[in-house]
Order: sequence, then structure tokens, then C-alpha cells
Amino acid sequence: MEDEYKSAKYYDKFLHLFVWRIRKKVLEIVIRNKYKTILDVCCGTGNQLKLLKKHGVDGTGVDLSKAMLVIAEFGKIKVKCHEQDAENITFNNESFDMTMTTFALHEKSNSSAKKIINEMIRLTKKNGHLIIVDFSINSNTSLLARKGIVFIESRAGDDHYEHYKEYVAYNGLNNLLEGLPLKEIEKYYFAFNGVVLKVLQKQK
Repeated sequence: MEDEYKSAKYYDKFLHLFVWRIRKKVLEIVIRNKYKTILDVCCGTGNQLKLLKKHGVDGTGVDLSKAMLVIAEFGKIKVKCHEQDAENITFNNESFDMTMTTFALHEKSNSSAKKIINEMIRLTKKNGHLIIVDFSINSNTSLLARKGIVFIESRAGDDHYEHYKEYVAYNGLNNLLEGLPLKEIEKYYFAFNGVVLKVLQKQK
């Protein structure tokens, strides 16, 4: 637990420059669409929720890591984060206008990532939105981005790296989203085409 806490403590400092533009884009989308109820799945240290709240938008987060949630409680801006399994969230069906997850799916097994997305769909209102941010490794991804991402992922632990390699081998989000009742309505690329942000609308 102590090692996990130390890792969580430096998590956002390490990733700040990498994710800042993405967090601002999420904020822009949230404000434009005027979501009233928001759930951040695998919210980590809660910094996306804190940025939203700083601009007057409340949201709720869930994460299974106690160490991450301890960090989420720090700071002047307080957000609601709950210790829950993203594959089995306790909120009622269609409770949220928008559900989101950022850089969580690639670190899970393929089957686990699909369960998380299905939970997000269950919790999102009909015609509501899902925002998913994760790696996008394809022919358009620069060599610099590929090497940088591998460098980061290979140092995140053996299981994490194995899941990342599986995620890439199975064509990332394209595979995970195939056949689901979701319509892609917006898409943005970051980090030299190594990261994609997708806004998806629940169809039924």
C-alpha cells in the first residue's frame, strides 16, 4: 500500500504536461454540452473532476485504488470520489448525462475493458454521451509517440505493460467499441497522433 501511495502521489505531476491539453479539451466539451450529471470512471487522483469543478461543473468519480483516492481528497477543490470496481458500479441505470474514462482501458485486460465500457453505457442516459481517452497506435502515429508511449508503459509494471500490448494488438478502442450501441460524434488526436479522445452518443 505504501508503494502504491508513493506512486499515486507523483502520478499527476509526472503526467501533467502530457495530459493538460486533453483535460482542457474535456472541459471545453463539457461546458459546450452543458452536462448536468457526470461520472468519471477510473477517476484516479480526481484532477479532471477538480478542473471541471473549478469551472463550476460538479461530477462524481469512481476508482478501485485507495491510494489514488487518498490523493484525490487533497487540495483546495474537493470532489466526490468513491471506491468502486469499474466493472460493477453501484449507481442506477441511466443516472448520468455523460460518463468518461481517461487512460484506463489500455491497462486492463481486453475482457475487463469491455465490461467497463458496458457499465458506462448502462449508466449513461439514452442519447447521452461517453467520452473516452486512450492511446491510438496506428500508421498515423509518429515514431516519437510510439517510443515515448512504450517507454512509459514498460515502466508501469509487468501486468500493465502486458495489457497495453494486448490493447495495441487488438486495435485499441476500435476493437473495444465494435458492435456497441454508440455513435461517434467527435474525435480529437493528441501527442503526435498517439492519443485519441472520442465523444460517443448512446443510441439505445
